[in-house]
Amino acid sequence: MGGGTTLIGFLPTYAAIGVAAPVLLVLLRLFQGVGLGGEWGGAVLLAYEYAPPGRRGFFGSIPQSGVTFGMLLSTLFIGFASLLPDQQFLSWGWRVPFVLSAGLVALGLWIRSGIDETPEFTKLQTEGGVSRFPVIDLLRTCRREVLTAILVKFGETGSFYMFAVFLVSYATTTLGYSRATTLTAIAVGAFVATVTIPLCGLVSDSLGRRRVFLVGCAGLIAFSAPYFWLLTQRSIFCILLASVVAIGLIWPLVTATLSTLLAEMFQPQVRYSGISFGYQIGGALVGGTAPLVGTLLLAADHGRWRWIACYIASISLVSFIAVSFGVAEPRVAAERSVAGGA
Repeated sequence: MGGGTTLIGFLPTYAAIGVAAPVLLVLLRLFQGVGLGGEWGGAVLLAYEYAPPGRRGFFGSIPQSGVTFGMLLSTLFIGFASLLPDQQFLSWGWRVPFVLSAGLVALGLWIRSGIDETPEFTKLQTEGGVSRFPVIDLLRTCRREVLTAILVKFGETGSFYMFAVFLVSYATTTLGYSRATTLTAIAVGAFVATVTIPLCGLVSDSLGRRRVFLVGCAGLIAFSAPYFWLLTQRSIFCILLASVVAIGLIWPLVTATLSTLLAEMFQPQVRYSGISFGYQIGGALVGGTAPLVGTLLLAADHGRWRWIACYIASISLVSFIAVSFGVAEPRVAAERSVAGGA
């Protein structure tokens, strides 16, 4: 994942190597995606399985806050880079964060080198319970759980890409906001989310993952239309308010509980493969395509936002139904009891 990211910063331009430049960019993006597919599940399970009893919701939410913290840093960088003359930004300015990411990769590898396997996985190894072909076992014995995990991901990933990616083009080209205003609104929402995601994870340890997630889905459904109405007011205050409520207050309810909710759906033997498979397939189907879908719906509705709001509400409803009927309530009370006994 880190190699693909860093090498993007060294890509030759189209003027230098022609069509090979975009081809190489797509390949490196694929390397990023494949790397992320394996890295996310490992990061989540390290936090989840090392968590003390009764605090798995909080610990499992910490890796999720890395998404908004990274988005905050990238948005701030683009904001600063926008101060460069266009020629300098296009020639070398955009490359800087990709090259600097090598430092984050080295830091991550150094941290990982000092962490042992989790106690739960070590116990599996001792008992000879580690699956030799976990993906095969997963698809043979947990097809219902995998499908549920994919559907659970829909609302969380689709809404995020609409609020944080599609918004940039929609607000600047259709509504006339400046790029600086739009990026600032997203950055403020990301900053708030970086704080609220762990708080939502902590709340889920008391109220239950399922309940918090369902409240978040209901919030996304209810706020999908008001979100776009606020944007169309063409007010700096309104776009800030819309981003803070959507990205900073409602979306954290689903993303903070998503990782723990998925982890608790699978047995340890297939947990890594189960959460990664569901998370990445759901993300690819709905998250990666959301900005394109938003653009198509906007054109089909002659520049109006009604169908886009319906799309966000629909995918959030899919996740609401999937969790309502496909996910059992985690044993939060039992975890707290174990913690008290310890």
